[in-house]
Amino acid sequence: MSEDRTITIDDVARLAGVSRATAGRVVGNYGSVSDKSRDRVLEAVKQLNYQPNLIARGLRSQSTKTIAVVVGNIRNTYSTALVYTVEKEAQKKGYNVLICTTHEDIEKEIKHLKDLSSKKVDGVILMSAYRADGSMNEDYREYYTGKLPIVFVDRNVPGIHRDVIQSENFVASYKATQYLLNMGHKKIGVIATSNFSTVQERIKGYREALIDEKVEFDESLIASVDELSDKMSRKVCHKFLGEHPEVTALYILNNSLCSGVLLDLKERKMKIPKDISLLVWDDEEYNELLDITTIEQPIAEIGKQAVRKLFDLIGESEDSVNYECKKLNPELIIRKSCAAPGMPTD
Repeated sequence: MSEDRTITIDDVARLAGVSRATAGRVVGNYGSVSDKSRDRVLEAVKQLNYQPNLIARGLRSQSTKTIAVVVGNIRNTYSTALVYTVEKEAQKKGYNVLICTTHEDIEKEIKHLKDLSSKKVDGVILMSAYRADGSMNEDYREYYTGKLPIVFVDRNVPGIHRDVIQSENFVASYKATQYLLNMGHKKIGVIATSNFSTVQERIKGYREALIDEKVEFDESLIASVDELSDKMSRKVCHKFLGEHPEVTALYILNNSLCSGVLLDLKERKMKIPKDISLLVWDDEEYNELLDITTIEQPIAEIGKQAVRKLFDLIGESEDSVNYECKKLNPELIIRKSCAAPGMPTD
């Protein structure tokens, strides 16, 4: 065989001793093929150094074997873990993954969705930047409700009906607040980016737990941070504790805000949990190192289920789709950052 001649799927099939259709199913990773035939085709691919024409295959099948995951900030613990899982699960199906970040900017999100649609990706997993108190611009609606399959993770988008995979934020937050109340804390300060739907659910859980325990809900004990940054959370925490010295516990609803809070507590020379208790959403290595009690979201499972749902949507006709919001249970991981107010600690 001439070295400069392009190797084709027919060459692979001939060497493997199978039909062209069987070789195509193995190379394209679709359909049903016996293990024996699959092994022979893969061996032929290896011997011939066959490189499939992905563009031509995509045009024929109307599939690019590519999905996208769109997140707010790749530095965020949730986003990083989500992207890792999505990529891992998609590759099992022979799909490539494009990673896009919005920096929590709606205009950037719309641009990504427009670009992804024009690039003919097969589907999108989206952690939207839309705020819970916002409204959908009608000019943008088509990008969320069109033919491109989309699965939302973590956050809902106002007025848009699509599949959502997220944590059970209300119940987990209720239990976390109850944990602090049972220790004797009555003045529990909250620091959060409160304008996202998931965080609002956490605030509702916090509020409901207080009411059920006959503890007054004081809205002034909720400090809102406009962006997920150490600098901003440190500034907000400093102002908040200055205005509310009666607070005995801090409940941080986004782990990305935790570093700034820790820096402010260090500046104030406040010891955890001797001077103040600390409970944080989302777990990462430094939480464990510092023995911080956290609510750990099942991010890996959320990612796996989002990928499975997206592949289901890719394979279904638009008329057969029934959208749902699926909520998975986080886990309260108890460490040493919380104690009863006024209790001596080592």
